[in-house]
Amino acid sequence: MRGSALILALITVFLATSISAALIASLGRNIDTASALQDQRQARLLARGAVDWARNVLSDDKRRTNVDHLQELWAVDIPPLPVDDAGEEGEVAGRIQDRSGLFNLNTLVTGEKGDDSTRPQFARLLMALDVPEGQANALANRLQQALVPATQTAPDDGLPHSPLVDPLELASVPGFDNELIERLLPFVTALPAENSKINLNTAPPEILFAVTENLSMEAARRLSAEREHAWYRTVGEYGQHLPSGARLISQVTCDTNSRYFLVTARARSASATVSIEVLLDRTENWPTILWQKLL
Repeated sequence: MRGSALILALITVFLATSISAALIASLGRNIDTASALQDQRQARLLARGAVDWARNVLSDDKRRTNVDHLQELWAVDIPPLPVDDAGEEGEVAGRIQDRSGLFNLNTLVTGEKGDDSTRPQFARLLMALDVPEGQANALANRLQQALVPATQTAPDDGLPHSPLVDPLELASVPGFDNELIERLLPFVTALPAENSKINLNTAPPEILFAVTENLSMEAARRLSAEREHAWYRTVGEYGQHLPSGARLISQVTCDTNSRYFLVTARARSASATVSIEVLLDRTENWPTILWQKLL
């Protein structure tokens, strides 16, 4: 009996010890999880604070001037800056990128019809990326047809027939393979088409080539370099700097200010890091958030 009682006592002590150890380990994990979640929340707050800073910078810029160019404050990337986040070590960084200097794929369609002024622009952009002229024109026509709203009697061809949300959706259009899409990505965007214009002050040389007839890539690069010292106050002023014989395909699709901006913010709080992307529409003085996503 004494032997049985001793064994039972040892088993009881073992079980109690095991349960206590499990509870302590669980408590430790819960504390670690709670701490990690708190760090994550703090990092998100820091990132959102950076976005609000960007909105404030763009709002102030709009109040001061109606011309946007790459020598303005908003175009300067913010390097990682240390912050004291409730006693925890952290940092925050961000950048504002103009999206009005890129070709908006959705402008290929106006209302329910293809736009005759933007289709040749897109074809020239493809040519700037070394796509042969005949193929470039065919691809521009094909994409425009793919974006025109479908009629009730049209067959289901698997094409979007609606505005694009992301340039990567080009993959659904025949002829746009991964290699071509990768080449296009630095120069195109997918924004609401209404009142979307290309900013001639922030457009890369390939876009200047695309929107301007009889302009060589060499001349487009020269115009881009000259903007670092003298940007354009009006679309007409851009035309005055063009070489003989060159002209805009469509003045109404171009501008010297920007409406859409992409803000990327990265924040760290203790062990947690958060990156966020936000698309802003600066129609009003205080930019509106169109979408946001965690990276």
